[in-house]
Amino acid sequence: MGGEVGQARAVQTMAARVHSRMGILSSGYPASRCTGRCAATGRVFSHGELIVAVLVERADGGLERLDYGLESWEAGQRPQPPMVVFGFWRCEFTPEEKKSNALLGDAELLDLFEDLAGAAEPKQIAFRYFLALLLVRRRMLRVTGSREGALLVLPKGVSGEPVAVVDPGLEESVVGDAIEQLGRVVAPVGADGAKAP
Repeated sequence: MGGEVGQARAVQTMAARVHSRMGILSSGYPASRCTGRCAATGRVFSHGELIVAVLVERADGGLERLDYGLESWEAGQRPQPPMVVFGFWRCEFTPEEKKSNALLGDAELLDLFEDLAGAAEPKQIAFRYFLALLLVRRRMLRVTGSREGALLVLPKGVSGEPVAVVDPGLEESVVGDAIEQLGRVVAPVGADGAKAP
């Protein structure tokens, strides 16, 4: 029983820590939106077409969204240097997305979180950590505990082995920068993003 109480306290402590870091994530930020055109060919997307949205890091360190037609992506078309692929996800293009200014929805954020699982670059590790915090806030992930240097989470409605999310242990200035970067691609809570397939 002592072990269960200790684990429950550890989860409560971690949840409080996560909650305290998430207050700043609730504000809205301007974001990259789908242009409706393939970044490789310039072709206009059709309603309902499956596309690949790519989050890239520019030479200046900022993040930008580029969209590719599925055929271009599968043919090997990728962002060119100095841009670096940060993460990507598939979604269905809808012209209403541009009209409603919808940004990334929860399904796309979860796909991006999973895509960054093997991240090795410090910026990607930090981004994944803040993405996890946001997904916890939106109740798409739940905190199950912690271990040395990592937050343990599970997707909503899933049981099994938790996913470890490295806590990058960032300074406050870096935290603010990472949150700003994340905010540029995230829809406000309750906003609709492009439909995930």
